[in-house]
Amino acid sequence: MITPLFLLALCIGLGQAPTVHATAAKKRILVVSSYHKEYLWSQSTQKGLVASLQEHRYLDTAQQGDAFTRTDHVESSKAVIRKEWMDTRRFNSQAALAAATQRIMQVVQDFRPDLVMLGDDNAVRYIGGQLLDSTTPIVFWGVNGLPLKYGLVDNMDRPGHNVTGVWQQGYPKESLQLLHRVVPAARTFAILACDSETSRPWVKQIQSLAREGQLPLQLVATVMTNSFEEFKDQTLALTNKVDAFFVLNHDTMKDARGKYVEMLTVGKWYLENIKKPEATDQDQFVLEGMLLTANDYGYNQSYLAFGIAYEILEQGLNPGHIRPRTPPRGPFMLNTLRADMLGIEITNELRKEAQLVHSAAALEK
Repeated sequence: MITPLFLLALCIGLGQAPTVHATAAKKRILVVSSYHKEYLWSQSTQKGLVASLQEHRYLDTAQQGDAFTRTDHVESSKAVIRKEWMDTRRFNSQAALAAATQRIMQVVQDFRPDLVMLGDDNAVRYIGGQLLDSTTPIVFWGVNGLPLKYGLVDNMDRPGHNVTGVWQQGYPKESLQLLHRVVPAARTFAILACDSETSRPWVKQIQSLAREGQLPLQLVATVMTNSFEEFKDQTLALTNKVDAFFVLNHDTMKDARGKYVEMLTVGKWYLENIKKPEATDQDQFVLEGMLLTANDYGYNQSYLAFGIAYEILEQGLNPGHIRPRTPPRGPFMLNTLRADMLGIEITNELRKEAQLVHSAAALEK
């Protein structure tokens, strides 16, 4: 009878080390997005997530990243990763939110993830609330403003539960400062936004900055509505009263029959009918066709979020002890097509300083 000790001795005698076959279990990661795949912010955060997965060797090849983006599922040598979409931009009634939450929680039960990543506010609020104080670590990205508001984090220094992540600081002040550099004659502006979980914190932040006298332009009015007809009427009425607009999210609009209006449809109407310069808060709106932003970059949000997830999965860190973080601002962005539409000349200095966009997704729709 040949014993394991005999084999070991034989290997040593032949000058060979014994081979030990030990297969570590693959990490199971569930990613939940508040939105849908075609949404421009979703595309930006997906790119950041894939880049971080590759950097931390949770994907073996770039092709796996492409497959994950296409099919919402990938299995590498180290992980099984699945992505689910809540689609709460287009379907945001209480019944739709409840159905999406129930569907995702069933996926959690069936998939049995080692870690769940939650993209943006509705996923954090509804799915994070269901998983609070469970044994599953949660890492979020894209929470608008301080993440204390959903009760998942006790304080910023020590979250205290199984949840931590990345939040959006926002750069409306910097965006308006950039607008003032591009259009020095502008003195007044109005906020344009839908009435959504995402928009409300930014509206409050801009209004607060205006009250404190921290903005280079005077805030005259705020339009915050989910009625596309009201949005159009109020925006047109303001064109004779303000020099510029700050355009926030406009992706939960509905027409007179209560039918969802795509963000790019709203953007197309705006770009074709409004001849005032505008600042925005994210790259997706400059890609849509708006004039400029000091970019609160979706790529950076998800990229940093998986870095935190890696610390939890590989280093055994407790999310309750990891301070929520905010990434650095993305680049200044200027849309040259919109500048041409408005008759604005972009200086060579700004052309060198900013990332230039030469197309408008809304006008291509």
